[in-house]
Amino acid sequence: MLTLIKGAVFPVVFVGSLLAFEALLTMGIEPGVSLLAMTVANVAVIALLELVFPLRPDWAWWRDAQSINDLIHGALLSVIGPRLGEIALSTSIATGAAYLSTHVEGGVWPASWPLWIQVLLATVIADFTDWTKHWAYHHVPFLWPVHALHHSPDKMHVFKAGRLHFLEATVRFAVVSAPLIVLGAGADVIIWYAALLNVLGNLNHSNVHMPMPGFVHNFFATPDVHRLHHEIDASLGRSNLSPGTMLPDHLFGTFRHPVRHQLRNVGIDANPIPGNLLAQMASPLIWPLLVWRRRAKANP
Repeated sequence: MLTLIKGAVFPVVFVGSLLAFEALLTMGIEPGVSLLAMTVANVAVIALLELVFPLRPDWAWWRDAQSINDLIHGALLSVIGPRLGEIALSTSIATGAAYLSTHVEGGVWPASWPLWIQVLLATVIADFTDWTKHWAYHHVPFLWPVHALHHSPDKMHVFKAGRLHFLEATVRFAVVSAPLIVLGAGADVIIWYAALLNVLGNLNHSNVHMPMPGFVHNFFATPDVHRLHHEIDASLGRSNLSPGTMLPDHLFGTFRHPVRHQLRNVGIDANPIPGNLLAQMASPLIWPLLVWRRRAKANP
């Protein structure tokens, strides 16, 4: 019975959060406010579930000294990052969208399709652009410092979903959101895609035991699939890069099934990022100094 209850956690929270978001929109609440309210409520629910059904007791958020920093990074990610992205790319986005609308009869985006199909299409397109961005973070040395903050914790819980440098939101806007806007995806499609990603991201970084059939992991990013991406072993840490469906990972050979690959520990081997919030915010700019400092401590 307990296994069935745990197995129901993911679909209930996932569907329930999206239904709550739809209810807020139906009430006439501004989409951005609705997204924020739903996301905060989703985080709160998952944080409570981590008290009841923890996957690993040693990952408990209430024992993690970095939880406050995680929340601050999440706030900066939500507030500063998108604004930087909009300012930097507003002209190019407008130019690209205008070109497509002028030169392609009827437009590119299938705006007449049902909204849920449009959101599904946006998710698949964004999975490929996001996979490309994510692959670059893990393989291009000068990009890794922007993403390293997210992989630095040695434990996972729901607050870690927001532990990304605010520059990541800028990059996400450029690589993931902007192409959808240029293609003509409407604001309702973009906001629903964001809601979908927020809910999935919070669940996938959580410390909740949510067993599910093994075949499910092949199709979309489940918590077990994404935790494997945070494995301290770099060969596994470069796998499972897609945030939604696993189609890009299957096509490009980066998919690793959590049943066939055991999760040991998460984090970065010889992690150079300190616990200080200001140093974490500056980490992409002072990365060589942080690496030197870490090596100096390891070899006094």
